[in-house]
Amino acid sequence: MQSYTIDSSSNTIEDLYKTYKPHLFSIAYRMLGSRSDAEDMVQDLFISIHGYLNDNINNIKSYLSKMMINRCLNELKSARKKRISYVGNWLPEPTVQFQDHSPLDSVERHDTISYAFLILMEKLTPLERAVFILREVFAYEHSEIGEMVNKSEVNCRKIFSRVKKKVDLSSQKDEKLSLHLLEEKELVNRFISAISNGNIQPLVDMLTEDVIFIADGGGKVSAAINPIYSRERVLKILKALSSSKFPESKAQLVEVNDQPGILLTKEGTPTGVICFEWDVQTITIQRIYFIVNPDKLQLLN
Repeated sequence: MQSYTIDSSSNTIEDLYKTYKPHLFSIAYRMLGSRSDAEDMVQDLFISIHGYLNDNINNIKSYLSKMMINRCLNELKSARKKRISYVGNWLPEPTVQFQDHSPLDSVERHDTISYAFLILMEKLTPLERAVFILREVFAYEHSEIGEMVNKSEVNCRKIFSRVKKKVDLSSQKDEKLSLHLLEEKELVNRFISAISNGNIQPLVDMLTEDVIFIADGGGKVSAAINPIYSRERVLKILKALSSSKFPESKAQLVEVNDQPGILLTKEGTPTGVICFEWDVQTITIQRIYFIVNPDKLQLLN
């Protein structure tokens, strides 16, 4: 293996930062479900590297990935304690891209992270999350993953196999969804028109019977504390949302983690993000995620 040396020169740190920031951010965002926390993690990691002088490292990418994974595992331990006192549902921080993004944006966004993936990660333990992400997303060998998470290779294989059984259906679902993007965009535009005009009747056929509406206000703004189940009850909450948020709010079609979604703004300031999970057989909405916690909208400004 080629040997690398980290020294404290700013040029070396700057080069490492430019080279590995996207990779490390991708790990942290998938692990934590928070763009702001992921950004902080990356910054802190590179600040900490300044303390390492003449430290020979066989594989710098694996070394930095291990540092990031360990930081994320520690953060998730404390985050779970914080979640106990979190008001209402906790949803991941969305990534919003506007429809007219530049070619440069496309280059920077080649590593897509669906919102459904982030929701799925919330169902796994921190260790399961780490093993799955490192293997499935970044194709690390089980032996490398074992070194990163301080487990045996055999143990990592077992963990990955267990998690794969949990998430296989979701992976297949994401692949099928990509075939229906144009149809989804059209339906999201109809959704925007309905809630903007206060006429929710057109939404009836767009929702599954067992649709679930999940809002995250974090106790900072008014939002449903518990999930809302069934088409009838979800239509009522959407009608209430339409009355309370419009016409002073503007709704526009955007990409939320590379899927069609909605950005709400008031006088140019983001006030909410709506994204969807679809029934792939009928192309109807089976989950509506409504993120209005202002802390999770800060990076959209």
